[in-house]
Amino acid sequence: MGTQIAQQSYFSIYRNFVTVFDLRFVAADPLLTLELWLDNAIIFKPILLLAIELPLLMLLFRLNLKPKWWVRGGSFIVASLFFLLVSFSWYGISKYQFSSVAYAGVFPNLIERNAFEGKLADKPVLTAQEPASNAPNIVFVVGESLTLDHTGIAGYERQTTPRLQGMMERGEMLLYRNAVSIGTRTLSSVPYMLTGLQGIDPHGLVYSSPTIFNYAKAAGYRTALITAQDFQWRNVDQIFVDQDLDFYKPGTDFSVSVSVSEGADDMKVLKEGIIPFLDASLGDHQKAPMLLVAQMNGSHYPYSNHSPESIKKFLPEEKPNGINAYDNTVLYTDLYLETLVKNIRQRDPNAWVFYSSDHGQDISHNKTSFNSGYGSGVIHNPLMVFPPAEFLETLRINETAPVSQADIFATIINLMQIEPVSEINGIDLRTAIDPTRLRVVSAYMKTLHNEPNAVLIMPTLSYIYIDFDRQSATLTDGNTIIPYKEMAAEYRAIFDRRLKPTNHNEP
Repeated sequence: MGTQIAQQSYFSIYRNFVTVFDLRFVAADPLLTLELWLDNAIIFKPILLLAIELPLLMLLFRLNLKPKWWVRGGSFIVASLFFLLVSFSWYGISKYQFSSVAYAGVFPNLIERNAFEGKLADKPVLTAQEPASNAPNIVFVVGESLTLDHTGIAGYERQTTPRLQGMMERGEMLLYRNAVSIGTRTLSSVPYMLTGLQGIDPHGLVYSSPTIFNYAKAAGYRTALITAQDFQWRNVDQIFVDQDLDFYKPGTDFSVSVSVSEGADDMKVLKEGIIPFLDASLGDHQKAPMLLVAQMNGSHYPYSNHSPESIKKFLPEEKPNGINAYDNTVLYTDLYLETLVKNIRQRDPNAWVFYSSDHGQDISHNKTSFNSGYGSGVIHNPLMVFPPAEFLETLRINETAPVSQADIFATIINLMQIEPVSEINGIDLRTAIDPTRLRVVSAYMKTLHNEPNAVLIMPTLSYIYIDFDRQSATLTDGNTIIPYKEMAAEYRAIFDRRLKPTNHNEP
């Protein structure tokens, strides 16, 4: 009963089976899990199914059946074969899997992943250099849970981004309309956004890759990280907070109530943390170029808590995670970005500002699935650049090209004029991008407990879903499932190179 209730409640929301990540999420924050379940779970259906099943089971066990030995033996063989079919066969994923097997099967996987955590490799050494004479100041804004589908500048029916719309019309910014996330959750996107990697990473390549701060420091930059969130979650701070980070303020410096689901107020962080840092770093007294990474509180759930009453325009907010509540958070991000860019431009008209949300949200009128799965709302996110005026037309060549969050990293290190010393997977946004380019969005990353799946994104945003545990691939029609080994060789090559440990510390 327990496994059926848990699995059916989860499946009714996400149309998927419970994973290792979900079990760890429950362990990390049981209260948040309970709140989300109470807000979204379909309770009646599991109870109804149990009410039908239990009397049938009781009747079955009360029957005085005495089958012959060959009937019992044959039944045992059929039952065993059927169990193997639904438990281990790649083609049984969507057709024959049932709740008790699906739920119980996660626990051996959890034990296996905990038992075989690999050791981390050392990062390659970067050679320090003098900053280039024309090295620009750079600000990289990492948003939170903003989906492109709910931005007015991308055609949403509500004007949730009036300030950005004005900036776009004045030629102050560019929106890339075919951009995808690196991952579907903060832990599978932010660490990779700041190391320039994209794709599956089951062996922790991210931990042995230089960060954006390591490159910036080697290029002669002053470095800073100001975040509205709890950057110690899952020890993310240990990847980035080292000798090459000159200035660091986490969300807990701005609010004592910062948690996994709610960071500090974005405008408070901007006014009390970011603007004072800009005042101290830019202007006539500036001694070195500056790189600032600013991570937002953004549009995380519960949405109603992530915008103040003064900004709320779409009312009433009947549900804490409803569409009105979400759209009000987009309005707040709109205000934040306009205010931030204005403050930067007042101090340095030639600075570069980049923005990309870590992932989106699956928002609909019927239900909200948050950032589970690979739906368009989760992976198709806004990527914006606020460049010096003379570079706008250069960047426009990729306005509709298949771009990725990883391209921001590649663009930044090229602006710094420093060469990569290990693998990066992005492309400089100032160069023409192949219109047939394939991209990967994944949860198979060590920072996210290695949830073994990924999608290969086509230029049209359709995708092939790969389940590495079951060695299956679901094709772009969403229905046809084939063994992974039968997928096109050029597609498999994108993943196979990361499935086995190897040395990627070559640029």
